[in-house]
Amino acid sequence: MVSKTQSLRWLENLKRSQRLTAREERRKQEIMEIFRELYEISVRLEDPPDFPPWRPSW
Repeated sequence: MVSKTQSLRWLENLKRSQRLTAREERRKQEIMEIFRELYEISVRLEDPPDFPPWRPSW
């Protein structure tokens, strides 16, 4: 038989793990948003101009 203390401890651990999971999920979403922005920037930018090697680019 499970005691009341064990049940409460289990519930506290469950609550703590759910908070950690929610925090990790928010952090993952923030990181994914950064990668989305980087992708958008890379798609928008054109290729650099092609400079002949015998002429300096400045």
